[in-house]
Amino acid sequence: MKHGKFFKANTILLLLVIMSISACKKVDGDYVHTNTTKVFTGTTYDYLKSKPGVFDSLLHVVDLLNLKPTLETGEVTLFACTNASFEQVVTKLNIARSLAGKPRIYLKDIKRNLLDSIVCKYIVQGKHIADSMALINGLVMSGARYSFPMNGKLNTSTATGQLKGGPVVIVFSNTQKSIFTRDWLRTTANAVDIKTSNGVIHILEETHPFGFGEYSKPSPEPYTLSKFRPGGYTGPFVFPSVVNGTVLMESEDFDSGGQGVGYFDTTLPATPLVSGNAGGNYRIDESVDIEAPHAAATDMAGYFPSSHGIGSSAAKEWLIYSVMVPEEGDYTITTRASSGGNNNAKSFHIEFNFKNLTGPLSFFKPAVNAGYNNYNILVSSPVVHLKAGEYLMRFYFETNEFNITNFVVKRVN
Repeated sequence: MKHGKFFKANTILLLLVIMSISACKKVDGDYVHTNTTKVFTGTTYDYLKSKPGVFDSLLHVVDLLNLKPTLETGEVTLFACTNASFEQVVTKLNIARSLAGKPRIYLKDIKRNLLDSIVCKYIVQGKHIADSMALINGLVMSGARYSFPMNGKLNTSTATGQLKGGPVVIVFSNTQKSIFTRDWLRTTANAVDIKTSNGVIHILEETHPFGFGEYSKPSPEPYTLSKFRPGGYTGPFVFPSVVNGTVLMESEDFDSGGQGVGYFDTTLPATPLVSGNAGGNYRIDESVDIEAPHAAATDMAGYFPSSHGIGSSAAKEWLIYSVMVPEEGDYTITTRASSGGNNNAKSFHIEFNFKNLTGPLSFFKPAVNAGYNNYNILVSSPVVHLKAGEYLMRFYFETNEFNITNFVVKRVN
């Protein structure tokens, strides 16, 4: 009788254990990863189109940036952002703009070069299912177009009574080109291994902010209160569209956005209540050192009006200018500079979308008529080929002790 009860009790206990294990399993495989990859008949782009109300924002950006062929024919893995990822970021961005007295913007208003660099981090080269990321340090992957280093790591948590029987997720990381994991920005994909005819899709959690939160940070914008540009115009500097045409860009009309966005200055004030503009002119609320006006003059590059120069420069400082190239072509950029310091070589370079296209441009203090308010130095760049579109032009000081006042942009063919 006792043995019978013991057998019956153990049988019930065994059934309960089996039932509890079965309860941990979900039909879609979320809790027990058996690599039962879901298959979609069609391309990765087709899959996004098949989910109206879920990936509309992502599709809009993909179409805008001509990434549709990549999602139709390229062997890629897509870490897909839902509409919610875009909505929360645009909402936060508009709250910040509202507090700053700026008009609202929408996805269609964001600069294409910014969107391009962000979206291409979510599309990585090659087909990578979740199991391929089951490595101690995760799997290093290269983003589309620009090969930005991303990382995917398979994580399986422990459910009650079953080791690694919890939810299967991929921790997807923007490495920010750092080897130190403390610098990485992370999110998770909780719907994984959707196979398409040309790739794999992992869907990111809805709480993930598109761009890993970077998108909602301030971005450079054209300075709208210039004294030196046509009245009422608030857009980017427009490069010349005709051969031999020139455009004058005033150096003091660098982009708005502040330190680390529109410019970088090495001598910030100890308190935000004090201006960091050592020259004390023109844009007194900024920390860029802007000099008193110089006289108008004419030189080999043409006439230039009385305006302000950027002074007290230091190595590693930089200025950003939003520019528009209306037509693909070749351009030169001539910088008007001055120097009254030592006789050492001075140098700078110019970048477009943070790519150095000029290399170091060097010059020396003139033997006569030297001085920080005498802009008699002309430094011309090599020919730079640019496709049509919007760019962020960055002027980067490589050395100290020289001023700049303007740039003459010329189309050469």
